[in-house]
Amino acid sequence: MSTFTTRIAEEIMASYPEWKPMAAYETYKGSEPYLVVTVPAPIEADARIPLRISTWDDEITVDFDYYHSHFDRWHPEAGDTSNESARLYVEALLSEQLAVASWWQGELCKVCAQHERGAALKVPFAVSYTRVRVRSWNGALNEDRDA
Repeated sequence: MSTFTTRIAEEIMASYPEWKPMAAYETYKGSEPYLVVTVPAPIEADARIPLRISTWDDEITVDFDYYHSHFDRWHPEAGDTSNESARLYVEALLSEQLAVASWWQGELCKVCAQHERGAALKVPFAVSYTRVRVRSWNGALNEDRDA
């Protein structure tokens, strides 16, 4: 196991000790073991993919519903936003300050993005789509909208 995975596992478990039973170590394509924490979303989230935090390839990846984001660190540094620190991003998801949005063409997901609570929902770049799906941790920001 890499020193990155060991350090990040310790940091995540210090932040969320209740997640210890949800943590496991996996390998992929001959990799060293990496951390995977899978936190089931509340039923109200109606998320297809639970909150999943992994350290494969010595980076932190946070998945929720159809969106994922990558981070170099768990603990925030001075001036960090939820785009730089995985912990700030996870906290924003859990508190529903952030949701995730996906734009679809039929059954094909075309693009995904973060969606800040109260902000106008807009596709991150020009793409043809027929519907938009928004999901938040407790479902308060959930929305399904035709284009």
